[in-house]
Amino acid sequence: MMHLLRLIYSSAFLYALLVVPCYGVWLEGEGQARIIDGQVDTARQQAIQAALITLMYRGGASVKSLQVVKSGVLETDELTVRTNGEVYDMKLLVETIKEDQIVVKVAADIFPLNSCEKDSYAKTLFVGPFQLQKREHAQLGGIYRTPEEVSRRVFHRFKQNSKRVDARHLMTQQIALDGRYSHDLESQMLTFARSLSEKFDVQYILFGQIVDMSSYNETSTNLLGISDTVKQRNFQMKLFVIDGINGETVLRKNYGSNREWPFDVTMKFDVTGETFWSSDYGKLIDSYIEQSVQDVEDSLYCRQSLAKVVGIYNGQVVINIGRVNGVRKGDKFELVRQQYLMHLDGGLKGPIFNADNTQLTVVSVQSDRAVLSTQRYSEMANIQIRDVLVAVNQDPFALDDSIN
Repeated sequence: MMHLLRLIYSSAFLYALLVVPCYGVWLEGEGQARIIDGQVDTARQQAIQAALITLMYRGGASVKSLQVVKSGVLETDELTVRTNGEVYDMKLLVETIKEDQIVVKVAADIFPLNSCEKDSYAKTLFVGPFQLQKREHAQLGGIYRTPEEVSRRVFHRFKQNSKRVDARHLMTQQIALDGRYSHDLESQMLTFARSLSEKFDVQYILFGQIVDMSSYNETSTNLLGISDTVKQRNFQMKLFVIDGINGETVLRKNYGSNREWPFDVTMKFDVTGETFWSSDYGKLIDSYIEQSVQDVEDSLYCRQSLAKVVGIYNGQVVINIGRVNGVRKGDKFELVRQQYLMHLDGGLKGPIFNADNTQLTVVSVQSDRAVLSTQRYSEMANIQIRDVLVAVNQDPFALDDSIN
C-alpha cells in the first residue's frame, strides 16, 4: 500500500490544455518515475500511471477502474485508485530518460462525468437485426443482405473496440413483425424487448431499420453545354436502443446521405466482400456504423446498470455482470423492487423501481458473472431469481485495497 501512495504522490506535474464540457475531454499531462535496476518498462508504466491519476482527479467523474490502450506499446488494465474519470483513449507523446528518472508526456481523452452519478460498468447489449423497409431498393446490385451485414459489423465493432459496452449476442435473422405496422418499428420492438432481455441476459436491445437504398439519375451541364449524367444512391437508416428491463427507448437516431453508384446496372455484389465496402457507397455505410457505435456508447455511459439475479445457491446470489463489465470484489449492490402500473388501456406500464434496504457485497467475480453475499443471512429470503440490483456509489477517490 505504501508503494501505491508513493506512486500517487510522486506525480511530477500536469497542465490541462483543454477543458470543454463535451463527451470527451483531451488533457495533456506529465509524470515521472524512478528507474530501478534498469527496469525501464516498469518505470514507464508507473510514470504514465502517475500522470493519469492526477489527470483523472482533474477530469471530474466517478468510475471504479481505468483501462488504457496504447496500440503496440502499453496496455494497462487497472489503476491503483478509484479515479474520477475514464480514460477512453491515451497517447504517449514524449518520453525522456535522464539518469535514473523517466519523464513522460501523455494526452488522454477523458470522459467527464461531473453530472453523471451512475456506475461505470460496461452495459450489456443485444445487437438485433436491421429491417429492410423496401426490399425493391436492394435490387440494384443485388445487395439484399445489407441489413444482416450492417448488424454483423455493428456487433463486431463493439466486440473489437468498445470498453463501455459488452455486446453479448448478435441476431441477424429478421424478427417477424406485424406488416400492418411496419412503419412503427419502435413500438413493435418495445413489445419484444423484455423477453429478449431475459432470454439473452442483457439490459439493452439495439436494432435498426434501413429506410432507403433507392437510386436516381443526376444530370449536370458544364459551361460548354455538355451534359453528364451520374447515378446516385441513397442510404438512410434508423437506429434504436431500448432498455429491456425498464421498457423504454433510450436512443433513437437517423443517419442518411447519398453517394455516386458508378457500377453497371447488371453488376451484382457480395455485401460481405471488399469490393462493396471499398466503394464510396460502402464507405458511407461504414461511417454510419462507426458513428452509431459511438452514439450508443455515449447514450449509455451515464445510465445506471441494472444487474439481474440469475442464480441463488448456498446463501449467495449470482448476477449477470462480471469482470468484463468492470465488477470487482468488494463492490456493493442494493436490491430494488419492481412495481408495474396498470395503464388506461388495460396493459401494464413500468416498471417503477423502489430501493430496498437489502445490500449485497461482491465476494467473487467471473467473466460475465459475479457472486454476492448479504450482510445478514435472513435477508436472502427477500431475494428471488430475476430480481434487480443496482450498484451502490462509493467514494471515487478511495484507495483500492484489492490491488497490491
